[in-house]
Amino acid sequence: MKKTDQPAGPPAEFLARMRDLLPPDEFAAFVTSFERPPRTGLRVNTLKISVADFTSIAPFSLAPIGDWEPAGFFVDGDARPGLHPYHDAGLYYLQEPSAMVAAALLAPLPGETILDLAAAPGGKATHLAALM
Repeated sequence: MKKTDQPAGPPAEFLARMRDLLPPDEFAAFVTSFERPPRTGLRVNTLKISVADFTSIAPFSLAPIGDWEPAGFFVDGDARPGLHPYHDAGLYYLQEPSAMVAAALLAPLPGETILDLAAAPGGKATHLAALM
């Protein structure tokens, strides 16, 4: 699916279950969220490049995801960051902001031992390594 394609939306059974779980105003906002086009998130690999250096050479427009993750960005527009040589070089990792939250909340310190049981492909593990 292209970023400009409209997502199919969740199954009716799922929506019925969510309607039972959420207050009416939250359910309406939940349903509306599926009408927005998806956004691509990326995290700068600070083991290879600083955030400042990457943002100065980024070949596409970036928008910060928030103060809680200074290396996290949304890619603006119709850019295809997974096809760029910087991605192949490991300067950034395509990762949804929701996946970045785990490392931000854990707040690992240098010297700590952490066992990552979140499974492949390793985005959270590389994020934890960069923070340590």
